[in-house]
Amino acid sequence: TDKDVVFEKKLLGDWQEKDKADEPQTWNFEEGKDKAYKLTITEKEGKHGEFEAHLFKLKQDYFLDIVATEIGENVADLVKASLISGHLLLRISQFEPELKLAMTDVDWLDKYLKEHPKALAHHRDDDRIFLTAETADLQTFVTKHLGEDELFGKPGEMVRRVKKQT
Repeated sequence: TDKDVVFEKKLLGDWQEKDKADEPQTWNFEEGKDKAYKLTITEKEGKHGEFEAHLFKLKQDYFLDIVATEIGENVADLVKASLISGHLLLRISQFEPELKLAMTDVDWLDKYLKEHPKALAHHRDDDRIFLTAETADLQTFVTKHLGEDELFGKPGEMVRRVKKQT
């Protein structure tokens, strides 16, 4: 909700995966509008994607909600119109000196919802899960399942990217 959204300047800038200098994936956070961030993710091959990101806090924990804002250039308009704008949820356990991010463990979520189908409103489409619960129910579910080997996987570490001197 709007009251949960926060803005943390420590997140701004260029980050790259720690210990992967040969295969860097970089994340660039820029200040957006209304406490949002513009996030650009660039992979080694030059592939990139742009997202709108919102940082929010539930109790003492920080989370990042990202939604793609750019679809590839040569995609037909009808394809673009048919895509669902899905949210990806990450947990931030540390901002400095490394940025520690954990992705949602989709396998855990899939298994849990198969065993407890009424635990959270959702829809299945082939192998994909779409959470359809109200915000308050989602927040309760997320905060209930923050333990090890639950909703979020082991965090990856990112370090500030040092720009090369010319």
